[in-house]
Amino acid sequence: MTVKLRRLTTTAAGFEAEFQRLQHWSAQTDAAIEARVAEIIADVRARGDAAVLEYTARFDGVQAEDMAALEIGVDELRDALQAITPAQRDALHGAAERVRSYHQRQMDAACRSWAYRDSHGSLLGQKVTPLDRVGIYVPGGKAAYPSSVLMNAIPAQVAGVREIVMVVPTPARRDGSSMDARGERNALVLAAAFVAGVRRVFTVGGAQAVAALAHGTATIPRVDKITGPGNAYVASAKRRVFGQVGIDMIAGPSEILVLADGSTPADWVAMDLFSQAEHDELAQSILLCPDAAYVDAVQEAIERLLPAMPRRDVIRASLEGRGALIHTRSMEEACEISNRIAPEHLEVSALEPQRWEPLLRHAGAIFLGAHTSESLGDYCAGPNHVLPTSGTARFSSPLGVYDFVKRSSLIEVSAFGAQVLGPVASVLAHGEGLQAHARAAEMRLEGPVAGPVVVDDIEVRPVTRDNLAELMRLDVAPGQSGFVAPVARSVAQASFETNARSLGLYAGGVAVGYLLLWDTRFDPDEPADELYVWRLLIDARFQRRGLGAAAMRWVIAEARRLGVAQVGLSHVIGNDGAASFYARQGFAYTGRVEDGEREMALRLKA
Repeated sequence: MTVKLRRLTTTAAGFEAEFQRLQHWSAQTDAAIEARVAEIIADVRARGDAAVLEYTARFDGVQAEDMAALEIGVDELRDALQAITPAQRDALHGAAERVRSYHQRQMDAACRSWAYRDSHGSLLGQKVTPLDRVGIYVPGGKAAYPSSVLMNAIPAQVAGVREIVMVVPTPARRDGSSMDARGERNALVLAAAFVAGVRRVFTVGGAQAVAALAHGTATIPRVDKITGPGNAYVASAKRRVFGQVGIDMIAGPSEILVLADGSTPADWVAMDLFSQAEHDELAQSILLCPDAAYVDAVQEAIERLLPAMPRRDVIRASLEGRGALIHTRSMEEACEISNRIAPEHLEVSALEPQRWEPLLRHAGAIFLGAHTSESLGDYCAGPNHVLPTSGTARFSSPLGVYDFVKRSSLIEVSAFGAQVLGPVASVLAHGEGLQAHARAAEMRLEGPVAGPVVVDDIEVRPVTRDNLAELMRLDVAPGQSGFVAPVARSVAQASFETNARSLGLYAGGVAVGYLLLWDTRFDPDEPADELYVWRLLIDARFQRRGLGAAAMRWVIAEARRLGVAQVGLSHVIGNDGAASFYARQGFAYTGRVEDGEREMALRLKA
């Protein structure tokens, strides 16, 4: 079977023009579809359930007396799992386990809250919170995609979304043959929903389903975000409701780009090109290869294998309409062209895929090596198969747990921090002509000039590049050299810990000591409601002047301001001087001994 597949060579004079035509695809929706979708959304928003029932009857042929008839209960989802074959059940569980494992790692790596305290004692951070409720759209009827259920629902579940609402059309057969009056409910899709943790399912599809999820009805709850693939009406509806709710993306036709060095069997690559071409006539399959003979071999494999494919007519239309075999000067040039295309699926079918992967900047998913077929990623590899298309991989990413959480900034400015930041905010606010902004910052200043925090006769200042040198010159008292670390060591340790506060102690404007604190609430390993005194050093020249006690009074006051339950510290066993000093400040032993040091604490809360 001859396939009139576009053949390009990068050395040809007209390559750039041909390449531009190859990339062109209009995402514009038919004006009639846009107008109809706008009407449906407005009607569902106005009439709610009544409109949903009416459109479901008109478009899907399902006559339901009320919305209860369109909702699938948990028992039916569980029954569907039992009704499918053992092989299908095992495949669903196996795929779900891998998808869940991958997205759990994604959650741990990219979607956790964090915070630290800066040198002023102010807390800055990011709070990550899951969305309350999301809606997933799943194609139904004969177009059954259980894998889409897993890929949309499992990341939401891993992210901690409280409720996942699934909509799936169950259209009646147009030929009038015997069927369930509720429409064609696909057991594999419903089983996948149960495995993925979905517990609310409505047999509604099209623009009316998207509108119901976005605005809510008496029966279908309003969601915060809608994800999942659909036809032109669904895509148009998602585009229109964006802003009322979040959406994942507006997906275009499926794409695959194979970057080959000629080492993979040509039949494998031909079938991989088919795997996306069989989706629809607008899908795009492209081969980039520096070996002209191999390009010929792939062409031959395509023509030999195509007649045996059940969807050969769709595959052929796709390859002839938007496909291409491109002969490049080198693999490096092939990588450059791939980056310009930014494909949805990118296969690096080469002996050394890791050699080329660093050169690839833009792709929805990158499949490395001859044995990594794109189809494995569609179903069970683990990473999400909902990917950016139409070149949007230049600026967007696959669906993931990060799509089902939101981030809030955390800011808690200390009294000292307000003195440092206030003047800066005031100057900038006046420059922008926003006097209320400026006054709000100025009202929190303790005086005309913000100064260091003073407790009794000691000042506490953050360690900065301006005072680091003088603090480094502080000396440990001779009798304490075995118990107290020098400032240089403490500053070095603090530089690697985001929750450490490195502070200088001053009396009469002279550096007299050093204090290192640790806010244990943000300890990544063992968080506790405690402000920990990591180091306290009073210079050898200023011993026995009450400065250590003054420093500890400041620490206790700071702990009360932070609202922690206790102040903690530890001292080396045998350091009786430290033991009696801290006991005089109100500290008591906790009974714990770690690394040769006895722990003490001062409780501030019952």
